[in-house]
Amino acid sequence: MIGTRQAFSQTVVGMEIISAKNIKAWASASPKAFQGVYHFGESEAESDLTLVVTKGIISAQIKSGEWTRVKGIDRWKPDYKTLSNVKIVGNKFFSIEVSGEFVSIVENGKKEYGLKVRNPWSVTVERGFSEIGIVAGGVTDYYNGMYPQASYQLLQPDDLATYNKTQLSLMRNEIFARYGYVFSNSSGMLTYFKKQKWYEPSAMNVSRWLTGVEKKNIALLRVLESKM
Repeated sequence: MIGTRQAFSQTVVGMEIISAKNIKAWASASPKAFQGVYHFGESEAESDLTLVVTKGIISAQIKSGEWTRVKGIDRWKPDYKTLSNVKIVGNKFFSIEVSGEFVSIVENGKKEYGLKVRNPWSVTVERGFSEIGIVAGGVTDYYNGMYPQASYQLLQPDDLATYNKTQLSLMRNEIFARYGYVFSNSSGMLTYFKKQKWYEPSAMNVSRWLTGVEKKNIALLRVLESKM
């Protein structure tokens, strides 16, 4: 089979090799159409790239992980890589770490959409291959917590006018909790989040993982909390 670009001999989805004739450009008039969760790889090599487009800000983040043994128990430890200088031009995706293009795939009468990356990070992909991550869902269903919108929507003061200080604080701290931030016992947040099935404390510092959208929302929430 031939690749979709001369520099690459094969394109894969998971472990399946895709013929170039089945891959077409995915065109859209707005970058918002590309927002979603793109699933790459299989089994322990799988990962998600979450793409958020909100009010002119584009954030992209890769979530992967590995099995680690903690006190004799095997646990899945997530890892995050927040991409920098993310841009979308036409159907092309750009960042400092990863670049590619949005495509559609038609095989066996089934059409799917995805992101084809030219420098894949999956360990299942050999050098010289490009990889397509298939759209696996929307961002609105991806994030855990009572206020998931703080991770995929650029919040405005008017959006939060009816919230009290406790709710604003919880919304802000949920952003950190989604990354497994270990809260101090004195904050009161540790007791709350330990009751949430999705919370897995694992990191003492998550600042390097925060997306541009999350950082702006955290700053806004802190300002609003300070006024109450």
